[in-house]
Amino acid sequence: MMWLWIFLAVLPFLLIKNAFIMTILSLVGIYSIASLGLNLIMGYSGQISIGHAAFMSIGAYTSTLLVMNYNLPIVFGILIGGIVAFLFGLLIGFPALRLSGFYLAIATLGFVVAVEQLFSSLEHLTGGHAGIRNIPFPYLWNSDVEKYLLVLSFLFISYILLQRLINSKNGRAWMAIRENEIASAVMGVNVAKYKVLAFAIGSMLAGIAGALYAHVIGYIAPSDFGIAKSLDLLAISVIGGMASLDGPFYGSLVYTALPFLFSRSHLSLSIVFGIILIFVVLFMPLGVSFYIGKFRTKYLNSIAAYLKKSRKPYGQFLDTKFGKIHYIKSGSGPKNLVLVHGNFASARFFEPLIALIPKNEYTVYALDLPNFGFSEEFEGEVSIEKYADALSAFIEKLGISNIILLGHSLGGAVAMGYAVKNPSKLQKLILVDPAPVYGMPKYDESAYKIIELYRKNPDMIKKALMINAPTYENEKFFKKIMSDALRMARKTFIGNAKALASYNYSEQAKNIEIPVKVVYGDKDVILTLESMEITAKAFKNGELIVLEDIGHSPVVENPGEIIRIIKM
Repeated sequence: MMWLWIFLAVLPFLLIKNAFIMTILSLVGIYSIASLGLNLIMGYSGQISIGHAAFMSIGAYTSTLLVMNYNLPIVFGILIGGIVAFLFGLLIGFPALRLSGFYLAIATLGFVVAVEQLFSSLEHLTGGHAGIRNIPFPYLWNSDVEKYLLVLSFLFISYILLQRLINSKNGRAWMAIRENEIASAVMGVNVAKYKVLAFAIGSMLAGIAGALYAHVIGYIAPSDFGIAKSLDLLAISVIGGMASLDGPFYGSLVYTALPFLFSRSHLSLSIVFGIILIFVVLFMPLGVSFYIGKFRTKYLNSIAAYLKKSRKPYGQFLDTKFGKIHYIKSGSGPKNLVLVHGNFASARFFEPLIALIPKNEYTVYALDLPNFGFSEEFEGEVSIEKYADALSAFIEKLGISNIILLGHSLGGAVAMGYAVKNPSKLQKLILVDPAPVYGMPKYDESAYKIIELYRKNPDMIKKALMINAPTYENEKFFKKIMSDALRMARKTFIGNAKALASYNYSEQAKNIEIPVKVVYGDKDVILTLESMEITAKAFKNGELIVLEDIGHSPVVENPGEIIRIIKM
């Protein structure tokens, strides 16, 4: 979304002379904010509200009266309008806890009617049915560009606020309540608290949107925020996509741009909008945002993947019968240590570990396996055995023996494959959160389709790497690993997953006499403790070492402990 924010911020300076388009864009932003609030209430927490426009009117009148009567700065007026709407959200939210489904919908419908009638009757304060005109916008030039930038600023802040909330404990609680309220309560979720909180925050965003509407348009009346407006906001949310952060923007764009597109035609806007709503419900039930995201994931992100791919080798090359293998070498000590990386990784993955290894004690070799990083692609299908043979060719070309071999994740399976064929070359085998000795479970075909998406989606790769190392927070490091991962051979994205489910070294492992250390981070989200216990017991001299509060990647999360294990 960052590219979109940059584009939206620059856009007014390209259209600075077109006041009409600037007003249309401002309205898109306003309705996006209001729809974000409704999406939180309905899409994320599963409550039904068709009286959302009432909170827009509360925010609009509060800010207008404060700015006009007390000369309050407009930003403070908008914020106070949002706070007052928040309080009314709490007021409505508590009694609404006893209602659900259509009953809650009717209650919110009654609220919007009541608020409209109340503001219509307070003529001395709100102007009654005629409303309030000439609402000020007291900034330097009172220009449409300034109004647009103010709306965009509030939209950006609202988007970031909701993004943080949705990805936090609050968001998980809301989604749990949406899926099954009773099960959520059984699991310890305070249903009442989170339902009221969602209603109040959603109402606050509507209040902010209403306040912005008042100052951008310069005129408000009770009829502007009646049932029709509430239904419009509901339609915006449905068209854009429920439970989607960018859905409100796409829905608002359709809703607000349609009058402009059809202004010179003889078509009724209500008919056109109704046809679009029916089309979306029938053929795009998940909303426009879902299908735009799907298109971006499958096609557009391939451009980003190409641009973010690593270009310059950072190590040296070794010619083998499996092609050129790229590797890094560190230190000049008497002990040889060979490091084998996992899936979506490269030799660079071991940089935090290598930096701490005593250079006078160890000579360290970390390679990019064939098909990974800057190493060449080997011919034929992918298999763990073939990777192990490539590792053997690499070690043979180096001419080293008495090796300490360390493999991580997929590299652990490769290291086992090498060890069962070349036990005499090894002094010790260290398996760090390795694929189990008996292989990984097989996926169904739908899972392979998802794995294939990683090839064109850098952010998916980076997120996967970061999830597997939850205690390591160096984002620049993960960007470098992601750039190397984008160099993986196309066949490996699905091929590696199938290869990990197609080997079993349980019998051969019994013949290995050397010490084998199986290291497991107890916060690993891929492997189970049971699978690691079985793997350690498969070797005669196997030992399981469990690291507390560590994820799938101890080599970056706790390299000091890995070095201690290497020295054992």
